[in-house]
Amino acid sequence: MSDEIKLGRLFYSSIEDVLGGEDLIMEVARDMIKDEIKAKVKRTIDENPELKADLKNALAEYYEAKLKQTLAAMKIAKASVHLGLKTAPKELQKEVTVEVEKEINRIIDDAL
Repeated sequence: MSDEIKLGRLFYSSIEDVLGGEDLIMEVARDMIKDEIKAKVKRTIDENPELKADLKNALAEYYEAKLKQTLAAMKIAKASVHLGLKTAPKELQKEVTVEVEKEINRIIDDAL
């Protein structure tokens, strides 16, 4: 085997050791492609003010809808808690109410 081939294999194996083989290179290539696509989309949006406004309005509507969905889920949870309290035996209602209040306070504290 020639020294040139040995040197080529040594060089290739060194690169593979440093870069982690094909996976890392493919990941870098994907990131570069994503960056190019993002730049093209940004340029296209920046060049078209009407499209930019439409997109901004659509994103605002989407965000508002997600907030409404979250609020509705919270209302369902609240109604479920009330239903659970109403159906609990009278002797346990006070204890269940205290535990529910503790859990709600914990959830609120965790969220903040």
